[in-house]
Amino acid sequence: MFQFKYLEKKTIFSVFMLLSISFMSSHSHGQAEGTILSEDFLEGLSPSLRDQIDSDNNADDDKLDKLFRSETSVQKNKEILRNLSQKLEFLEERMLEEDLKNGFIGLKRFGDSFFSSIQSSFMPVNIPNLDNKYIVDVGDKFLLNLIGRVSEQHELTIQRDGSLVIPDIGKIYIAGQSLQTANELVSSLIDSTSLGINYTLTLSELRDIQVLMLGGIESPGIYTLSGGSSILSALNVAGGIKENGSYRRVEVRRNGEILKIIDLYDIFILGKFDFYGTLRSGDSIFVAPSSIQIPISGAVNNPAIYEALPDESLHDLINFAGGFSESFAGFNSVMVKRADLASEELLEVPIDSHQGFKLNARDAVMVPSFESLTEKLMTVNISGMVNRPGKYYFLEGEKLSDIIIRAGGYKNNAYVYGGALFRKNVIDKEKLYAEINYSDTINYIVSSFGQPGASDINSKSLELLIEEIRSKQYKGRVIVNFDLEDLRENPANDLLLEDEDEIHIPALQKVVYLFGEFNTPINLTYNSTYNIKDYLKLAGGLKKSASEKLIVIDPDGRANVYQQAQFFMSKSSIEIYPGSIIYAPRDVGKLSGIVYASTLSPILSSLAISIASLNSISN
Repeated sequence: MFQFKYLEKKTIFSVFMLLSISFMSSHSHGQAEGTILSEDFLEGLSPSLRDQIDSDNNADDDKLDKLFRSETSVQKNKEILRNLSQKLEFLEERMLEEDLKNGFIGLKRFGDSFFSSIQSSFMPVNIPNLDNKYIVDVGDKFLLNLIGRVSEQHELTIQRDGSLVIPDIGKIYIAGQSLQTANELVSSLIDSTSLGINYTLTLSELRDIQVLMLGGIESPGIYTLSGGSSILSALNVAGGIKENGSYRRVEVRRNGEILKIIDLYDIFILGKFDFYGTLRSGDSIFVAPSSIQIPISGAVNNPAIYEALPDESLHDLINFAGGFSESFAGFNSVMVKRADLASEELLEVPIDSHQGFKLNARDAVMVPSFESLTEKLMTVNISGMVNRPGKYYFLEGEKLSDIIIRAGGYKNNAYVYGGALFRKNVIDKEKLYAEINYSDTINYIVSSFGQPGASDINSKSLELLIEEIRSKQYKGRVIVNFDLEDLRENPANDLLLEDEDEIHIPALQKVVYLFGEFNTPINLTYNSTYNIKDYLKLAGGLKKSASEKLIVIDPDGRANVYQQAQFFMSKSSIEIYPGSIIYAPRDVGKLSGIVYASTLSPILSSLAISIASLNSISN
């Protein structure tokens, strides 16, 4: 069967490896005797399989011992392996049989749980609380209250001849009559013999009855029950229906004839219990052998193994299982695995064909299911120049443009080019990179001891690096295109959202920021006609201590490094935008024996990006 093909190969291989490893392990420790299979493995098997394996262990020890001896011939090894393979095949067959007994993918037979424990609703009643259809008989006891010119109370029992004797009034035969008829007969007797007397007649104690129970019952035999026992209480006392018994055909026989055939599914599934006739002494209950049992799993309300009668269809089976669950929505067919002794096939049965699809022995029904797993709701926070800033929930697959549109789009003064998106997992990556960079630098310092120039390495070098790590602020900014029109035209540029993303859209600020080694560091009003030379001139030019490099950070967070020669070209291609940052780092050469590029460059880069991020948020 297809669900066991992989299991079969895997199990045979695993058991063979366990046999081999356990054998070699026991001999490597000099043990004369050892358990071939591990205790954990044996514990996972049924008691019958464990007994079978235990009985074969001693014989298999000798065979394995010969198998691993160097002097054993190749032909003998083949014979030993053949014998072991046969045993493994037998073990596999037994395991598959037990899997089938346990039902399809662990399902239990429907109905078993009803008799798995003592249930008070099934137990025989000793204090009567019966309807008028109860049949009274020998041994039933009544309480008769006479009210009127005489006031008396009598305890009466139906005698062996079926009569009820009322002192000073008379005798009446009521055995075999319904409780309602018995009341009417007593009323007629009293009215005809005792004028002016009223009465009440109540059933105070029920007789005991003996019922024969046989067939597919856990504990067949003769049982003494209360006279008010129903078919359910009788089955419960006998331990319920066993594995090969039928829930669909339970016969109640009286005087050699079938009095009633009960389908317990009518009771357990539909709640219909129309067999009101109570049991009587001499009745027998016969549970017929089970019909075919079909497992059904997936998107049904009560997955289980159900018993199907010969004329029932796939439609009936699905109804037994409580119908389709909500996770079936959107599907229009179910799968039926059909197998015989030689082959198997998987049939797809459309919903409109279920009524006419007849079930066979060994069929298994799988109903497709779409489960909506309960997961943490993903959120994104958007602030700044949007019409409805705040926290939004979103589904997997939603993009940046979706959330901006949901937030009402941009306000008129929004600076889209300066928009910023900060992502949690990017912060983690930045921290990891910083740790690697720091570790590499420390390793460089340590490996430099004893080398020429190592005398310049001192504690100040390490203090600088440690201070950099401590002061570093990780923002997790992702360079993103916030232009909605461009995103509509080029969907590939539209970034997928992730949980806990932070989006900020700043207001347009026509300012250019100049920091670092300028003669007059200053914040200047943006002028579209200015180039970078104009801004440098307004800042008083560069100091002599300025580096040969200049860092320009665009409003979207991109950092660009330029050589001084590019600053003063007559047609400079360096673009300056509102919100741009121009940073002139100091040329400090070497510091304490550590190369400038490996130590100060990360510091300056971190500072520049931090300034850019701070600028975007504050605006």
